[in-house]
Amino acid sequence: MKKSNLKTIWLLPVALFLSSYLFGCSSNTPVLAVPEQISYNDEVQLAQISQELYNRNLSDEAKMQLYYQRGALYDSLGFKAFAQNDFTQLLKFNVAIPDVYNYLGTYAMQEGDYNAAFLAFNTAAELDPDYEFVYINRAIALYNNDKYEPALADALKFYHYAPNEPIRILWVYLIESKLDKVSAKAHLLARYDDMQDKTVWGSDIVAFYLGKISENRLMINLQQGIETNKALAQRLCETYFYLGKYYQNKGDNKRAEMLFKYALASNVYNYLEHQQALFEIKQLNQQ
Repeated sequence: MKKSNLKTIWLLPVALFLSSYLFGCSSNTPVLAVPEQISYNDEVQLAQISQELYNRNLSDEAKMQLYYQRGALYDSLGFKAFAQNDFTQLLKFNVAIPDVYNYLGTYAMQEGDYNAAFLAFNTAAELDPDYEFVYINRAIALYNNDKYEPALADALKFYHYAPNEPIRILWVYLIESKLDKVSAKAHLLARYDDMQDKTVWGSDIVAFYLGKISENRLMINLQQGIETNKALAQRLCETYFYLGKYYQNKGDNKRAEMLFKYALASNVYNYLEHQQALFEIKQLNQQ
């Protein structure tokens, strides 16, 4: 799931082009997406935006749009330092852009600077109380710091914006299970039963958590309806991360670490599951 819904008008549509190879569908022979190099079109786009920024006749509004477009593109390609620099430049023109603070909060969180992360997320929420993605990012930051009750409050707020989205249900469960595993499982089942459409992508992950389908069936189902390499990589990133959390919560850290590495191998840099998989690996290596 993307870590931002990019509500401002400066969003430049970007895509990751990933080559994919299927290595079977059992839990012992995983499905893997092998990423390509950055596309030529991405490189050209970066060069064009950078060249336009040298134009001294640009209005401030035009510069803001270009910085935002380039920052979003850098972020999608994994160039976090470059993205952070562009978003910081944006604040020199306008200090009231929720998207920018949300991005900067995720970068601070990745660096372990949670004071800066919370400051950025709080600012985004103050600027736009309905900027829903800031609540899940702040919830994860709180979760990473063992502050489960406020994390659950943010996760529930994020969930209520779209209660039919399975990934939102999963995050509520992951956080709530740290407080009470029994009630968390019961609430997970209730929220799953309340879903109006169980054919949406991600519902199979919830079904697996509930024991309704096997891991083998989950891996088969995730390949259904896939038309692009990008879509496969995104599904793999999500699936492997939540499988990793499932086994981690059962005490199987070795298997969890392997699955987190599979999630990272997708190179879907602008997904929060990719970001969190790296955090989980670091935490496991410190144990």
